[in-house]
Amino acid sequence: MNLEESTFIPLLQDLCNEITTFGNTKGIPSTFLPHTMNGYSQAERKIFYFGQDTNGWGDINELLEKHKNNGLESYINDTKEWLNDLGFLEYNNNKSYGFWTLITQLHLRLKGVKEQVSASSFLEPEYKRLLNDFGWGNTNCIEIQKSLENRDVWNSLDKDVYSKVKQKSISIDKLIHTIKAFRPDLVFIFNWGCNEKLFLEGLEYEETKHTLLNGKLYTYFLPKTNTKVIWTTHPRSLSFEGSNITSLIDVIEPFAK
Repeated sequence: MNLEESTFIPLLQDLCNEITTFGNTKGIPSTFLPHTMNGYSQAERKIFYFGQDTNGWGDINELLEKHKNNGLESYINDTKEWLNDLGFLEYNNNKSYGFWTLITQLHLRLKGVKEQVSASSFLEPEYKRLLNDFGWGNTNCIEIQKSLENRDVWNSLDKDVYSKVKQKSISIDKLIHTIKAFRPDLVFIFNWGCNEKLFLEGLEYEETKHTLLNGKLYTYFLPKTNTKVIWTTHPRSLSFEGSNITSLIDVIEPFAK
């Protein structure tokens, strides 16, 4: 196994072994694991972006079936294909406050692109090439209740089983797994509602709290791997705070140097 598989497959196996005892798992969302693009290993700086969760990422029964048939490697690789095909550009469709609008524009800014670009499938080929080397994950590997309510599927689930699955999946929701598997130099986390102590559990770090962005900006340094972490708000909240994605990038870019 490579580092990614040796890190995440045991976690998935443990989760699946527990889930089979929980009962009716129909409709419960599956796990989304951190992944990297094809150019990540050759990138001058290895950069990871974390959001809150991924809406509608399959059914947990698909994961259980893969586990039953010893196919967890293919479960991991199926997600890689979507990411490397830049599927997020079509999914995003240049939303003004979309997560992928932020990631596209921020990653290109870090590559020296100054102009504001459209984060859609119509992006110029050169910009698409520059995007092909980052990593992506979520602070919640399984979709949260609020997202399920927004998609109008919450009431169709067995809520007791969902709660058990979500609680069990917390062991996967740790930055330490991404650090072990991918050794990023720089990590951005866009989810201010996440419990930072739980997400950073197991890591040695130095924390700095900043007054910018109404105090919603923390930075961390992981001395063992020389990794910098920048933690701030999700872009969806910007409109409620009278801000926008360009302004957010202007504030956080200097901390990435």
